[in-house]
Amino acid sequence: MKNATVAIGIDLGGTTFAVGALDCDGKLLACNSYDTPASDQASDICDAIADAIRATVRAAGARLSQVAGFGIGIPGRADPPAGAIVVCPNLHALDGVRIVAELKRRIPSIRRGFVANDAEAAALAELRYGAAREVENLLLLTLGTGIGGGIAMDNRVIRGPRYIIGEVSHMVLDPSSKRRCGCGNFGCFETLAGKQAIIDMALHGLQEGRCSLIAELAGNDPSKVTPELIAEAARAGDELALEVYGRAGNWIGIAICSMIVLCDPDLVVLGGGIAAAGDILFEPVRRTVAQRSRISGFDPANIVPAELGNDAGVYGAAALVWEHT
Repeated sequence: MKNATVAIGIDLGGTTFAVGALDCDGKLLACNSYDTPASDQASDICDAIADAIRATVRAAGARLSQVAGFGIGIPGRADPPAGAIVVCPNLHALDGVRIVAELKRRIPSIRRGFVANDAEAAALAELRYGAAREVENLLLLTLGTGIGGGIAMDNRVIRGPRYIIGEVSHMVLDPSSKRRCGCGNFGCFETLAGKQAIIDMALHGLQEGRCSLIAELAGNDPSKVTPELIAEAARAGDELALEVYGRAGNWIGIAICSMIVLCDPDLVVLGGGIAAAGDILFEPVRRTVAQRSRISGFDPANIVPAELGNDAGVYGAAALVWEHT
């Protein structure tokens, strides 16, 4: 498309979604967040996304005729060749929906669209525009409610023939664990270091009668305990909070050790809300990798924070368009 100067990136979430416009040099021209319709009708969600695309193009000072295409990152399993969502755990209304075709039908002037898992999109974003732009081989983990993974080799994000490379949250790290994962298995990575695992470790300590700043910050209300609040307590030197992040960091480090010998990355990038805890998480992660990944020769100093923050999904989804131009 000769006059196409803008790519649209859509970062779809269960409660909100973001839409941005990116030029071919990686400059974010416009970006905004919207509420995801609380509807069991896929058409309502597709209508809202299409409206947001039009608004974003206007905000970027562009015309629809200048749009090279759109990319959409989804929190679930995608079928990129079919332009479809296979399953989206937090948005079951979109299970089986050919999202690319639905959006192209609503905006016929945009002829090209792509869909990918959101962690894959985040990996592409960091590879092209963020912390990994100087390397060719990347392991990215997004640490939040769930744990996502993205892997790049030879400057290209890979997903495999069934698009499951990077589904690291379901690596079984502790077969003896009684913690059941949403996938039905026990001892998965996500159950040991995801959001709920971190909260549960803190609550267990409080239930045992441990004295902790966590209780004070939460106003003695267990429902208000979050990873962010635990991180705040840890930064203040709270023993229980530091222990919680130490245990989570140890599990993340163990998972990284296994992934290092599988994909041999130049750099490991950690993003997502839990990674925002900073050194109180990164220090135990790096320490574990230093202790347990000796054969690889990987330098734990090459475990670094993501650079693009909450915009990574938008950058990566838009980058899908430029990757295919």
